[in-house]
Amino acid sequence: MIRKIINAVLPIKLKVTLKKKKRELLLYLKSKSHKLSIHESNQLKDYESQFPSVLSTKETLDRIISHRASICRYGDAEFDISNQENDDDYYQKPSNKLTSRLTSILKVDSSDKLIIAIPPFNSKTNNIKNYYGELSFWQWYWLNRFSKIKPLLINREYGNSFVTRETVFYENKIEDIKKIWDKRDVVFVYGAKGRFNINSILFDNINSKSEILIPPSNAFNEYGSILDECKKYSVNSLFMIAAGPTATVLAYDLYELGYQALDVGHLPNSYDEFKGVIMSPEDTPLISS
Repeated sequence: MIRKIINAVLPIKLKVTLKKKKRELLLYLKSKSHKLSIHESNQLKDYESQFPSVLSTKETLDRIISHRASICRYGDAEFDISNQENDDDYYQKPSNKLTSRLTSILKVDSSDKLIIAIPPFNSKTNNIKNYYGELSFWQWYWLNRFSKIKPLLINREYGNSFVTRETVFYENKIEDIKKIWDKRDVVFVYGAKGRFNINSILFDNINSKSEILIPPSNAFNEYGSILDECKKYSVNSLFMIAAGPTATVLAYDLYELGYQALDVGHLPNSYDEFKGVIMSPEDTPLISS
C-alpha cells in the first residue's frame, strides 16, 4: 500500500532519478566486491605486453629541463574524448574538432623539444587501489578501454604524464623540479575561480608571473581567443597551462609557434597531496601552500 501511494504522489522525473540512484548504488556495491578473475588477469598481462614504453618521471623531467621541451599530457579524460566517450564530463564536452586534435597530437612522435606523455600501464604510486574491487583504477580502465585506445598509441615511447602528479614529488627532489621555471617569465593559463594556485610555494623562484584566465568548463569552445591571447606574450615566456583537455592542444600549438608550453594539470594541488594537505589533486587545499 505504501509503495502504491509513493508511486502515485511522486513526480515522474523524481521517480526516474530515484531509480537511477538506486542503479548507481547497486553498481557501486557490486564494484566493491569484484574479484580479479583469471581471464582478467591474463587479459591485463596481454595488454601490458602490447603497451608502449613510458619514460620514468625523472627521465621526463630531465628532458623538459635540459631541452626546454614542451609537454602534452594524456589521461583518462583525454583518452575518452579521443573516442567521443566523455559526454557526461562537466568540465569539457567532446566535439569532433577536439577529438580530431587530441587523436592527431597523440600520434605525433616525441622529440627533444616536444614530449607526448601518457600514464604508465599500472603505476604503483599514482593509482587508486581497489577502485573496482581488487582492480586498481588503471587496471579497470585498460580492461574497459585498451582495445579502443591501442590504435592511437602508434609510437614506441612516450613521456610520463605523472610528471605533474604527486608521483613526481616522490621520485624527484623538489629543487630539481623547480629548475623548470627557475628565473623564468611564466604565463599561467588556468580556469577562472578554479583550484590552480599560482601562489604556491612551488613557484617562489619564478622571475615574473602573468595570467590568462579561461572558462572553468568547456574552455575549448573559446580556443581561438585563448590562443590569440597567448600569442601576445614574448616567445621567451614559459607557458604553464591547467585547462583539462584544452591544455593538451594549447601546449602543442604553442610549441609549434616556438614557445615552451607545459600542460601541468593540478601540479600545485599534487604537491599539496604529497605534503598531506589534501587527499587528492582534485580537492581544494585546506590551508594555503
